[in-house]
Amino acid sequence: MPGRDRSVDCTTGHGGYAISYGGASVTAVQNWDDLRYFLAVAREGSLSAAARTLGVAQPTVGRRLAAFERRLGARLFEAQSSGQAPTATGRRLMAHAESMEADVLAVERVASGRDAGIRGLVRVTASEWLIEGVLANLVAPLIERHPQLTVELVADVKHVSLTRREAEIAIRPSRFQEPDVVAIEIATLGFGLYASDGYLGTHGMPSFDDHCEGHRLIAMSESLGKVPDVEWLPKLAARAHVVARTNGRLPMLKLAQNGVGLACLPHFLGDGRQGLRRLVTPLAEPRRTLWLGVHRQTRGVGRVKATVAALRDGLRRLAPALSAH
Repeated sequence: MPGRDRSVDCTTGHGGYAISYGGASVTAVQNWDDLRYFLAVAREGSLSAAARTLGVAQPTVGRRLAAFERRLGARLFEAQSSGQAPTATGRRLMAHAESMEADVLAVERVASGRDAGIRGLVRVTASEWLIEGVLANLVAPLIERHPQLTVELVADVKHVSLTRREAEIAIRPSRFQEPDVVAIEIATLGFGLYASDGYLGTHGMPSFDDHCEGHRLIAMSESLGKVPDVEWLPKLAARAHVVARTNGRLPMLKLAQNGVGLACLPHFLGDGRQGLRRLVTPLAEPRRTLWLGVHRQTRGVGRVKATVAALRDGLRRLAPALSAH
């Protein structure tokens, strides 16, 4: 990759994007894929993570990025211990690339809006336990009504972007930050502390007076940020030993059922599970608001509108069970 870091200015050109540096101008970006690969590496921080996002092999990302840098005559990334970090030029180019990306996606949204029929693909993203335990049951009647519709349920612990068309609909227990997303409040999720009969038979009932000292805890991965466990469990079970972490509620449920330890689970997931018991705690159980988000430019498209309506109405019918005290 070129060793020098040059100033880059990007403007729309014929047949590509005109990139000028040092007063000279060439059409260096021949197609949108150049910027798509560049943005994936910049956002994900490594070639391997970008490859997973793009659905290609890692060497392909490396080759495309190297070719792009050669055409630009500028180095866009530098290797660090934490991964690929944008150079000063890369950071300047990213602002232009994101603007171009927004234009491309706006064109795609306009084009998709011409399809008023209830047919085609709709991607819905949510946590794995919501997909398995809730959404999968709501999709069946939707497909019965609209057999030409294809609903892709994407379980991802990382929030995908509706603005970048990574999904048409997202359901998550937190507010949407994207300005172009229409958010619909669906229900309240209730959480509680659970343990298996087998675990309690071996370790006894935890004492909350001494913050569950001597007990074992199953926790969420620390990388997931603000989840009910992070704020609630330290106040309730500060002296319990964390013996396992997961990045999803379903593996946490399985660990709890197998007697590994205490776990904070959604009531909808934990209640009624054979051999699993919800414990009475001295602190009010955590609750989260569940939101459905859809991009304002696609919410009127027939297939998206029908899917939003089915999921919204189905989730609202389940609201009492989702919030269950």
